[in-house]
Amino acid sequence: MRFFSYIRNMSLRLRLGTTCVRAGRSVIRVLAWIPVLFVAIVLVWGYYVYVYVMNISVFFIACAHVIFALQLTSYLRTIFTTHKPIPEQFKLTEAQLDRLDDMDDDQTLLKQLAQDLPVKQCSRSGNVRYCDGCDLLKPDRTHHCSMCNRCVLKMDHHCPWVNNCVGWSNYKFFVLFLFYTVVLCVWVATTGAWDFIKAWHGTVKDHSSDKFNVIFCMIVCSLFGLSSLSLLVFHTYLSLFNKTTLENMQPPRVAQGVDRRLYFLGFKENLREVFGSNFLLAMLPVATSLGDGVTYKTRSISGHVEMGVVTTGGQSSAESDADATETQPLTSQVQV
Repeated sequence: MRFFSYIRNMSLRLRLGTTCVRAGRSVIRVLAWIPVLFVAIVLVWGYYVYVYVMNISVFFIACAHVIFALQLTSYLRTIFTTHKPIPEQFKLTEAQLDRLDDMDDDQTLLKQLAQDLPVKQCSRSGNVRYCDGCDLLKPDRTHHCSMCNRCVLKMDHHCPWVNNCVGWSNYKFFVLFLFYTVVLCVWVATTGAWDFIKAWHGTVKDHSSDKFNVIFCMIVCSLFGLSSLSLLVFHTYLSLFNKTTLENMQPPRVAQGVDRRLYFLGFKENLREVFGSNFLLAMLPVATSLGDGVTYKTRSISGHVEMGVVTTGGQSSAESDADATETQPLTSQVQV
């Protein structure tokens, strides 16, 4: 009887523990929307101050609406774009998983499976890049995000301000959001400068609340503009050199060694991969990025583009960069 009572108590404890874990995850998912809610409140409040409190001409307000629409659309698409799933060919079957569990050296099987896949990158130890959480071989430039609990194609980083990972599916929208945020902040600061001067000297409609709103709006606008500008400069650099934030921290490694410029195709081609070939569409929050997010062109020293490991005269470009200093390990949110 004591044995069965012990089993029953253990079962109840496991159920309680599982319930607590699920509740904790639900709370975390809700709390993750707080930064997004904060950004939304700032945008709505700033819109109210600029349109209804400041004495701005109709033409300037109309131009601000166009910029604001592009910024808001880019922001929403960054948040709600669903990342492209990893192709089924990279996922292990149940039989393959059983074989993997029975093997002492799992790399033997993983290397056999990787031979039939378009994979060039390997881990820092030279092994096949495999995700235990998703049970799949990672495509090139793919990483696992512990916040989203999934592997993301061409993962750049997990951004709390959009409550989403920034990767191949929404990277263009993220960069456009930064760009139009900077443009909007500059526009508001420029066209609202005279109202700011009047508010500073206490002559805005003789209302203390209006004075506070105008002054505080310009301060917030400046802070948002400067922070967005710093991020825009950094991601412009990444786009020009065809890197991600993770690759900038830890350069990609192929069989021959580390290659810091493995995906560099030239500035124009690098930008085309992110924004597409049409300049007008490139500046709009519509999907125009080139490729499929799974396979990527790599460079050669001679300037020709190849699909596969980069080689030049029997020596890989990775070998030429193999003596580069290793970067620090990535954060705990990402598995290499």
